[in-house]
Amino acid sequence: MCLHCYRYSSLNDTQCQRCWYPYCQRCFISSMCDRCIGLSEDYCDIVCSELCSNYRKGIEVCHSSDNTCYMCREGYFSNQTTCLRCTYNGCQTCTNATLCETCRIGYWGKQCNLTCSIGCLNNTCKIEDGSCICKEGYFGKACQHECAYTCALSVGTNQTQCNPITGECTRCQTGYFGRFCDSSCNLSCSARECKQMTGKCLACPSNQTFGDGCENQCSNSCDQNKCYAEDGNCSLGCISNHYGPQCEFSCSTNCKGTENWVVCDANGACLGGCVDGYSGDKCLAGEKRALKRTKANLRIG
Repeated sequence: MCLHCYRYSSLNDTQCQRCWYPYCQRCFISSMCDRCIGLSEDYCDIVCSELCSNYRKGIEVCHSSDNTCYMCREGYFSNQTTCLRCTYNGCQTCTNATLCETCRIGYWGKQCNLTCSIGCLNNTCKIEDGSCICKEGYFGKACQHECAYTCALSVGTNQTQCNPITGECTRCQTGYFGRFCDSSCNLSCSARECKQMTGKCLACPSNQTFGDGCENQCSNSCDQNKCYAEDGNCSLGCISNHYGPQCEFSCSTNCKGTENWVVCDANGACLGGCVDGYSGDKCLAGEKRALKRTKANLRIG
């Protein structure tokens, strides 16, 4: 028996024979259609209503007995005998004239009369509360807020980047800092660049100033007056006969050497030894003895 004769009828229970009518999907005998493609009646010569879902799309869409739709097209509902229009234009499907079941793209609400936020991805939001997934550059439950214009732009786009829930900027544009990039970097910062969370300058002009806002001058004892922006320590070392992180100490005058010769290392230890009468790494031991003798002489006098 032919059980799956598409556009054919069974013949002698063993073979399939073509249905006579071009819009038959299945027929009992060649001249009597059982199912139609986009039409109805026994000969598939009655066009289904244009209100039927999938109208004339190559599948059966209405009953052959009474031409009623299996399902109504978008924006309509069935009252058992025909398809009637949903009252609200935003309805995609409705169970009766005024009760929307699903909304068309871009709409939400019980009556599908509210529009999704411009920030919703693909202009799609939930029918219950209008919430949605945000497209780049927007944040909030309904993506109704734009990221701050001071947030950094996404690579290859003109859209700013921020957290889609809180609105906090992923990064800031040059010259701004803070969670929402709503504060300006100090004008003294090199290239006006500063750390996003603290506002501290990333670098200072010519590397000759330091501090959160590059407000302090590097020590004159630093080589070329250059120091690190974060702590003021000399970046190129010290000028002759100075030592310390900021070259704030002078080598002992008791070190052997001349003014043009480096006489102590980075810790202040004399490189060439001590002049007569002094000892120790920094040649300071003689000073203490001399001071004691001076005090003793003053008491005797």
